[in-house]
Amino acid sequence: MILRWSGRAGRSAPLAVFLLLAACATDPRGQAPAETTAAEPTPPEATSNTARLPETLPDLDDDPEKLIGLGPDALTARLGMPELVRREAPAEIWQYRTDDCVFDLFLYERDGGPQVTYLEARDGEARKVPAQPCLNQILRAQLEAASS
Repeated sequence: MILRWSGRAGRSAPLAVFLLLAACATDPRGQAPAETTAAEPTPPEATSNTARLPETLPDLDDDPEKLIGLGPDALTARLGMPELVRREAPAEIWQYRTDDCVFDLFLYERDGGPQVTYLEARDGEARKVPAQPCLNQILRAQLEAASS
């Protein structure tokens, strides 16, 4: 088979062949180049408009003690809007819920405005549970909501 190289494309074709062959050659140390494979096609569900959380979520700062002293603005920025706000003078109770727990934050008036002074977590049967796992669930739910 005889190939003809003509015109402007014909002048650059030998260069393209040379570069292609050079890419297949071994490197100066006599080693073959690393193999490359074509990228796998993206499955259709991964290209949908709905964002998905990564399989491993980032570490969340779920230390409940770091909520003590926060005011309403900082609390909302951190946890989002509560599902329920209850005012029982002198306290304001902010409540967050997940399928597994209820997380109550008690805000009392301090210098400069209301601040979290106490918090409590409980399960669906109103039994007190550790606050950290409940806060973790709330933060993860907020992360899921933000990514959708």
